[in-house]
Amino acid sequence: MNAIIKSIGVYLPELIVSNDELAKSKGLDTSDEWIKSRSGIAERRILQNDNILTADIGYFAAKNAIEKAGISPTEIDGIIAGTMSPDKQFPAMACYIQAKLGCGRAFAFDITAACGFIPPALNTAALMIRSGQAKNILVIGAEICSRILDWSDRGSCVLFGDGAGAILLSSSEDSNRGFAGAALAADGNLTNILYMNPLGAKDSFLRMEGTAVYKLAVTELANITQKALENAGLSLNDIDLFVPHQANIRIIQSVGKTLGLSTEKVVANVEKYGNTSSASIPIALYEAELQGRLKPGMLLAMPAIGGGMNWGCVLFRW
Repeated sequence: MNAIIKSIGVYLPELIVSNDELAKSKGLDTSDEWIKSRSGIAERRILQNDNILTADIGYFAAKNAIEKAGISPTEIDGIIAGTMSPDKQFPAMACYIQAKLGCGRAFAFDITAACGFIPPALNTAALMIRSGQAKNILVIGAEICSRILDWSDRGSCVLFGDGAGAILLSSSEDSNRGFAGAALAADGNLTNILYMNPLGAKDSFLRMEGTAVYKLAVTELANITQKALENAGLSLNDIDLFVPHQANIRIIQSVGKTLGLSTEKVVANVEKYGNTSSASIPIALYEAELQGRLKPGMLLAMPAIGGGMNWGCVLFRW
């Protein structure tokens, strides 16, 4: 048995905020040109309703994925969730989503990896399915980044957006589809370049040393992609579609160039959504599917990097 991507669901807030609107509404000393030239971001989604929680938008995305797959919530065996904007320190967001979905006694836990969530989460879920422990597992990234940003710090607050994405992995006997390999890494000596203090602390905003994060991402996203391919006995030529974490267009383009990938093979939607952290790869995959870019048997490479610092790449055949 292998673990295939059965369906993808998303939730995106209705409000679209352009760079100019953001600068005006938040009183920031910035501009559309300044933001675009450094990140490639033109707009992002912002959730306005304070009554909607991060677990709620994770639930909306998961419900979308379940409905697309045509299965019942009671068929879900487990939920692995990730967020850097939790509603509470604990319990895990996955537990709240499990209750909202009505998934019975499905296991539920979070992986704390911020923007680097998807590779370890998909790797864990796929290996659980391959070992026979589960048949259907939801991997959910949900973020309301706008609630954890310091709106006086233009170096970070202009980069992020709100949204949620869910990937449903299911068991399958189709040998031409599914999980193909992964590689994971971390460096705990770099915890100070991207972090957030506990909720309720004096300074509980996202803090980032942009230059340090950028340099690490450009180098390690390329390295970890090559390592994942090596682990799977594959080469760069085998990649059909590169779906990286959507943090910064300059990072995406630089990594793509280092790997020798044509622009046609690279998925980038950071211009429309900004960095949605744990949700960015599911949202990018969802759009690629809508655009008809995902073809049967395609090898997808999905690398990401986040607070830890941790990074990884997971490979799937569509």
